[in-house]
Amino acid sequence: MSEPTKADPEVAAMAAAVRPSRLVPALIGMNSLMLVGVMAFLVMQSMKAPAAPAEHAPAAEHEAAEEPKAEPEAEPEKGKDGKPVKGLGPLVKIADFVIHLRNPEIDRYARLSFDVEVISDADREQLNAHMPRVRDAFISYLSDRTLEELQGTEGLGRTKEALAGRIRELVPEARVRSLYISDFVVQ
Repeated sequence: MSEPTKADPEVAAMAAAVRPSRLVPALIGMNSLMLVGVMAFLVMQSMKAPAAPAEHAPAAEHEAAEEPKAEPEAEPEKGKDGKPVKGLGPLVKIADFVIHLRNPEIDRYARLSFDVEVISDADREQLNAHMPRVRDAFISYLSDRTLEELQGTEGLGRTKEALAGRIRELVPEARVRSLYISDFVVQ
C-alpha cells in the first residue's frame, strides 16, 4: 500500500467543493408539491355544489331574521351586466419577481409570484395593458421590505393588501377582486 500524498487532501477538498448541493432541488420539489396541493384545494372548492335551490330560500330568510346580525352583509360584486359575480373570476398571472430584500447585514432574496382575480374579462384586459406599471410598483414596494415584514400570515396579509391597493391606484378601471400569492421563497 502506498502512503497518501499531500495532494490527496487538496483533491478531496476540491471534490467536496464541486459536489452539487441537494438543498436547492429539495426546496424546489417541496415548493412544487405545496403549489400542487393549493391548486387541488382551489379546484375542489370551486367544484362544490351551488347554494340551496330557490324554493328553500324563504325558510332560510325566516331563520336569518330570527338571528341578530353583527354586521350588514356586503353587496355581492356585480359584473357589467348587473348580475352578481359568483365563483372565481378571471385571473391575471403576474410572473415571478426576484427581489433583493432590504437588510444591511446579509443579502436576502425573495422570489414571489402573484395571481390577481378581477371581475370580468374586460378588467383582465385593462390590467394586462398596464402590467409594466404594476410590475414596477410591485418591485418598488417589495424591495423596500425586510424579511421580517414579509414573514408570517400577518406580514403576507399586509403585503397583499398594500399591493392590491397599488393596483387599484394605478389601474382604477380594472376592478380587482383579490390578490393571491402563488409562490413565495426566501433565500
